[in-house]
This record gives sequence, C-alpha cells and structure tokens, in this order.
Amino acid sequence: MKNLQMLITCCFLVLLTACGREGGGTAQTPVASEEITESITQMPDEQESEAMPENMELGITVNDVYYPIPVSLKQLTEDGWKISGQTPYFLEPFVGEEYYETRADWSLTEDGQGILPGGSIIRLLEKDGVLLEVTITNQVSTGSDTPPQKIEDGVVDSMVVFYDEKHTSIKLDNQELNHVTQDYLIERYPSSDGWTHLPNTYSDHPEFGISTEYTIENDLNQYNNSITIYFDLENRPFKVSVWNETPLDQVELPPQT
Repeated sequence: MKNLQMLITCCFLVLLTACGREGGGTAQTPVASEEITESITQMPDEQESEAMPENMELGITVNDVYYPIPVSLKQLTEDGWKISGQTPYFLEPFVGEEYYETRADWSLTEDGQGILPGGSIIRLLEKDGVLLEVTITNQVSTGSDTPPQKIEDGVVDSMVVFYDEKHTSIKLDNQELNHVTQDYLIERYPSSDGWTHLPNTYSDHPEFGISTEYTIENDLNQYNNSITIYFDLENRPFKVSVWNETPLDQVELPPQT
C-alpha cells in the first residue's frame, strides 16, 4: 500500500513539474515571438517609403545626365549619341573577347543593317568621348514571316558603364555608385518587393580585379530586370550593368523638362 502511495505521489510531482514548465514556457514564448515577429514585419513597412515602387523604371545617371532603361536608340541618337566603331570591351569575369565577337552580332542580319525578330546586338555608344556599352534589341516577337528591324529602330534595354577619366560620376537611383554597399542594396531593393539577391565572389581569382559581382533581379510586370554591381579588390563598386526587358511601349517615361 505504501509503495502504491509513493508511486502515485511521484507521478503527481512529475506531472506538476511538467505543467509548471509548460506554463512558464507559455508565458515567455509568446513575448519573445511577438518581439521577433514585430521586428521582422516592421522592417519592410519602415522601408516601404524608400523602396523602389513596383512600376518604377530603371536607369543610370552618367555625368549628371539620366538615361532611362529601356529607351529607343533614336532618342539617344537625337541627343547626340552615335554607334562607335570600337568593339565592345567591357569584359566580365571568365568572359573573353571571343564572347563579344559572337554575342555582339548574335542577331545581326547578313547585310549588317538590321536585327532579327526577338534578337539583340551589343554596341558601344559614343558622345564627347564618353562610352556606353548597350544592348540594342528588336522587341518585336519572333515569327517566320516577321521581317528584321533596322538597327536605328531598336530599343536599348541594357547599359554598362564604369568609372574612368571620362565617367567621373555614375548614379544608380540617385545614389553615387562608389557609395553603394551590399547592405545598401539589401535595404534599397528588399526581397519583400520581389528582388532576388545573387552575390557572386571571385576571391579565388584576384587576377580579374573583382571581389564581388552583386546581382539583384526582379520580374516586374513579368519581364526580367536586373542590376549588377562590380566591386573591386578593395570592395569598392566601380562598374554597373542595368537591364530592363520591359517592352518600351509599356514603360511610362518621365515627362520631358
């Protein structure tokens, strides 16, 4: 009988202890959880006023002149830009000149005057000694009976530029490029707005002069958009590539001033 009473008493004490622990956990866990949840959910809200709006256009400011992307090649030529005879040379890591010899004229017509439907070519645009590497695209859908588009009627949907004696100021979203950090990119282009961050390090290849190739992507309006910033071996940004495949006729251009 005594053994039975002792057994019942032990079971009661074990049960009481377990309940006490559970009750203590219940009293503490929601407080910590609410704090964490509040911290996480407030971050996007706090950034919402600063984050890029969903339909905001992409572009680059070079030497205090803003270039929206995409933009018609005609608009650029009317502003004084012309296609340079130089071969595009803004090489990326692990990409040699052979790539540009092929990719630059990938969709060029045999007569060299047009771009095949849905295709693109790479060219350098030049104005007053300043060079922009651009992708000129024929945004007309592909089709067996669709004629090529003249190069001058193409759309510039990407630009690449880097600092040198002719490119003294490069701004991305009104931020000077050499002031951009990886933390800034995470805050400015949050995942809550659909941005995907894809940093790629080249620490094993210092010969390329690049420590990190940092790409952020977004499929705004179901079209691919990306920004790639290149950091040198001292982790300073020195080159940027902006790509926006949104059809030009679907982009709201800023009013001319």
